Amino acid sequence: MTNPVSIPPPAIQHWLIRLRDDLAQRKRDHLWRELSPVDGPAGTEVHIGGKTYLQFCTNNYLGLASDPEVIDAARTALERWGVGSAASRLVAGSMRSHHDLETDLAEFKHAEAALVFSSGYAANMAVLTTLAASQDILLSDKLNHASLVDAAHASGAECRTFPHRNYQRLTSLLDHYTSGNVNVNRSAHHGGAVNPVSDALPSHRQFWIVTDTVFSMDGDLTDMAALARVARQYEALLMSDEAHATGVLGPDGRGVAALYDVDNDVAVSVGTLSKALGTVGGFVTGPRPVIEVLLNRSRQFIYTTALPAACTAASRAALRISRREPWRRQRVLMLAQHVRQELSSLGYQTGASESPIIPVILGSARQALEASACLREHNIFIPAIRPPAVPPNTARLRISLMATHTDSQIDHLLSTMKILANQLIPFS
Repeated sequence: MTNPVSIPPPAIQHWLIRLRDDLAQRKRDHLWRELSPVDGPAGTEVHIGGKTYLQFCTNNYLGLASDPEVIDAARTALERWGVGSAASRLVAGSMRSHHDLETDLAEFKHAEAALVFSSGYAANMAVLTTLAASQDILLSDKLNHASLVDAAHASGAECRTFPHRNYQRLTSLLDHYTSGNVNVNRSAHHGGAVNPVSDALPSHRQFWIVTDTVFSMDGDLTDMAALARVARQYEALLMSDEAHATGVLGPDGRGVAALYDVDNDVAVSVGTLSKALGTVGGFVTGPRPVIEVLLNRSRQFIYTTALPAACTAASRAALRISRREPWRRQRVLMLAQHVRQELSSLGYQTGASESPIIPVILGSARQALEASACLREHNIFIPAIRPPAVPPNTARLRISLMATHTDSQIDHLLSTMKILANQLIPFS
């Protein structure tokens, strides 16, 4: 006997019609997205639908996601600690491996302390929603990652953006606020929302300068020395998200702040374990009081289950390898320089990339989709990046390189991009 088909009430039916209309419009605008089921690890090759492609689109910059030493560390922890951590760390989930990883991360970043979160998104949300008060003013680079944007608005503070890497405009904004003629009116920006967590902290208007250090869709770097000077001049707190820099840039792979030798000017730093280190999770490093306040007040830490021990053990192994084998970051940066030069010689617009992320800016969403499809015909997997992930009319291929890409794989990518250039003219 079969169950009769259940008919939802009219409100749900009307709502589903609106959703279907929205999806149909996305298809017409070439903004429809769908998942590509992958069979196998995130290496230089990927298996999709029974075919093998060269992969140039992951954040696995050092090739550690499937490294045998990292896998062995996870397997050993799995056998010792089990699959899940069972609870929030403040309840029952603070396993020794979490503490060991935080000790390693603090030492790696030359910081007093560290705290691990379930993701980089959660770490960014934790920092700004916990530490920024409603009377504060957050000044953010316009191309910051969505997690920083969302965290800034969720903080309840007044949020302003400055044009990408335009530090003169940032200075103008700070001059505007420090002129003595400005009353902070957060209600104009947030409807009077108050952050009940950070508002419990001492009352004092604070300026924050918030930035990614490597921008995830353009691959360019923040001038951390310039931001440090601005922060000192205006007594602002500098918060940096080193997600795409950790393990890749700066001495020992410590990030862009270390590259510019301004670590001490950063009030709080966020990083991820899920990119160059090839595992999962996010972390915050900084002075011990910052970490202790996050541990005591951050909703993103208090009210979520801790990472499994297998993840933290794998992260420790990946961090050891990244520091022990500097050839990995040296090679991936060398490959990136080579690929950028070759793509520029073919006429591609690659922006100001200085990292393993290389944008190939094509313009329309349709062109980006056609370019991605052409690459797949040549056994290369690079999905199209379209709005809202990037600004309108800047749809692109986002090439990202790995230290473990072979010279022959790079040659195949470049020869295919030459074929593509001939098909897409004009493509800028």
